Amino acid sequence: MKIKGVKFGDYHSWRDFSLILGEKTIGAAETKTQSVEIPGADGVLDITEYFGDINYKNRLLSFKFSTIVRQQEFLNLFSKIQNAIHGKKIRIILDDDPDFYYVGRVSVSAWKANKNIGELTIDCDCEPFKYKMYETIITEDINGTKEIVLNNLRRRVNPVIKTSAEMNIIFQNNSYRVSAGTWTFPEIYLTAGKNFLTVSGTGTIEIKYQEGGL
Repeated sequence: MKIKGVKFGDYHSWRDFSLILGEKTIGAAETKTQSVEIPGADGVLDITEYFGDINYKNRLLSFKFSTIVRQQEFLNLFSKIQNAIHGKKIRIILDDDPDFYYVGRVSVSAWKANKNIGELTIDCDCEPFKYKMYETIITEDINGTKEIVLNNLRRRVNPVIKTSAEMNIIFQNNSYRVSAGTWTFPEIYLTAGKNFLTVSGTGTIEIKYQEGGL
């Protein structure tokens, strides 16, 4: 029988700790809003997106577990869990959402014993975005001029661009002439949805980026 749970770093809640997941809470990432009071005017001036993107606070993930190991093993198991993950900043992967991972600092609650059932809660103070399990990698052979469509989730990201030969790259009407090598440009960042890169030259281009969503 396969029991679903949560992977904390290298450890799975069921396979490594014999923990049975009862409740889980996946908190939303709260928006970092900013506003300015305008003397002599009603309301406030909302400048949350003044710098071009919305920023978010951390989000909380909380998991309530129970276990049916023998009562005399409770404290040993509690120590094992604390030694393995308590206080560490690690990846958190839910079995119900295996294509993504969160990154956060883990806190193990006090152990509670209810007769023959042990109970504890694991809280995770996580970065606002959940990340795709694997980086997005797009490879194209260029012979002339080609438009490349780069789909991206909510998180804004600077891609890593690798070229096998001299090429010209156009992004949002800005042109970049590059030789063979690996490149990143602060001005080239992908936003949510479709992004368009026009590449001219002869050779191979690889574009790599880590997608993240809410």
